[in-house]
Amino acid sequence: MNTSNNTRQNQIVNAMRSSGGRFFGLTTTQGASVNGRFVSESAKYINVYDRHNNEHRKIAKSSLASLRLGSTVI
Repeated sequence: MNTSNNTRQNQIVNAMRSSGGRFFGLTTTQGASVNGRFVSESAKYINVYDRHNNEHRKIAKSSLASLRLGSTVI
């Protein structure tokens, strides 16, 4: 795995973890967009609540592309 991708993914996960229950915009490498809230994580996956589809989604950490939370953009 590319080191810069791994660093970006860690930054995204850290930002989600510290979001304090706020909603954020998340984009995956497959192009999917989620307006969600952080629920939990495991070693390779994160669980988010998807506000638009009213469901919980399990997303691989390796597929995280970008995050928008207030004025923070990663």
